[in-house]
This record gives sequence, C-alpha cells and structure tokens, in this order.
Amino acid sequence: MYKLFISDFDGTLIDSEEAIPLSTMVEIDRIRKLGVKFCVATGRILKSVLDYNRDFPFLDYVIACDGAYVYDVVNRKILVKKPLGGSIIKKIKKLYHDKDIYFCTAREWNLCSEDIVYSEVKNINFTFEEFYQNNKNNIYKMEVYFNSKKERDSAYNELCELKVKANIVKMKEGKKDYLLEIVAEDVNKATGVEKICKIAHISLDEVVCVGDSDNDLPIFLSVGKSAVVANGSKKLKKVAGMVTSSNETKGVEKVIKKLF
Repeated sequence: MYKLFISDFDGTLIDSEEAIPLSTMVEIDRIRKLGVKFCVATGRILKSVLDYNRDFPFLDYVIACDGAYVYDVVNRKILVKKPLGGSIIKKIKKLYHDKDIYFCTAREWNLCSEDIVYSEVKNINFTFEEFYQNNKNNIYKMEVYFNSKKERDSAYNELCELKVKANIVKMKEGKKDYLLEIVAEDVNKATGVEKICKIAHISLDEVVCVGDSDNDLPIFLSVGKSAVVANGSKKLKKVAGMVTSSNETKGVEKVIKKLF
C-alpha cells in the first residue's frame, strides 16, 4: 500500500486554466481519508501553491522551489530551507545581466530586468543591490530566461565549465520560453521527498509520484511508483513506471483510481 502521493503542479495536476478539476480534488480527499498523505512538488513558490489550499484543503506537504523549501501544511511547519549562496546569486546576475531573471522567495517571484527588481507583493521596485541586501538569505531559486534553446544550452555549458556550485536544470515553458532553474547544489525535488519520508516514517518504496518535466526525474528514480502524464518530457517517459493521460484529461486522477 502506498502511503505518500506526490504530484507535480504545472503541466500535471493543474490544467491550462490553472485549475484542479473538482473530481480530482474529490479523489485526493478520498485517499487522504484512507491515510495517504498528498504532496505537491513544484518549481513554484510556496505561497502560489498554498493559495489553492484555502477553499478545499487537500495538501499535507509542499515541496516548493524544486526542493529548496519544504513545508508541512497540516502542522504549519517548515521542514527545509536551503537558500542559494550569495556568491552564486551575484555571479549569475553578473553573467546574465541582460536577461530576465526571477528570484524566488517563499512568498514571491521577483522579476529582475537589467538592474531593477519588481515586487508585486510590496508594489515597489528596487535596485538589484537593494533587493539583494534585503533578501540574500531568502532566495531559494533563480530562473534565467533565454530567447532560444541554443542560447540556453550554451549558458548551461558555460556554468558547468565554471563549476558553479549549484543544481542547474534546463527547462522549457510554453513554445518560446527557454530557461535555467537554479537551486543550491545539494537540492532537488527528491531531497524534499526524502525529508518528508524520514519525518513521516515512510519508505521511498511506499511513494507514488506523477510528473511531467525533467526536474521530476530525481523523484522518479528514487520512489516505488512513478507515472508520467501524456504531455510529459521524453526523458521522463523513458524511466516512468506508467504513462497516464495528459493534465488536460485528469491524468493524476486516473493514476489515483488505478492504484487506490
């Protein structure tokens, strides 16, 4: 019997309208009543996921910022906080100062364009240096956006050659956005899963994960059962234990019904 169900968020649990189908929420509620913990593992910030939990609570845990921030929703307890080091933040900002860069805290995506950082929460703009001084210990993830796959891959190779001490994943969003996701070097979604399992006394063999993107790969390689949605990456499909339907046709719900 599986004891922990993990789902990626964008491209997996939510559809193109950024909604979770009601019937899927009902299925999640059903397995939670059976004692199965439900966790979202995502590149999103914590607040963005918790907003979905207000009207229809369904979360036990959130692995946010690709594993850099792990939160026990039921007990309102932070399990993991691993911010990026200041030297890495400044190095990447310097290398790609002409690119759009997002700095992710637990509560906000902060867009940095040129030398200005935009805060939607505070409705104010900062210079990069002002933002850095106020948030240097609370930046858990960076996203650097490029105009093409070639440009992104070149930047990835450059950072590898420079031996930047960070975990860097190549990603794509939509048809045009190519980006690098950057977190601390000992961080990924699987490290978040391991922390939860240790605290909840759950074996990794008792974990199910559904995902769609390459940053889900570490979890797929470590848990007992993995499923990739039909719209998922080719890399995940090579290692997944099963393929389900797309996020637009309730792929997560179908995995729940099949396994429980």
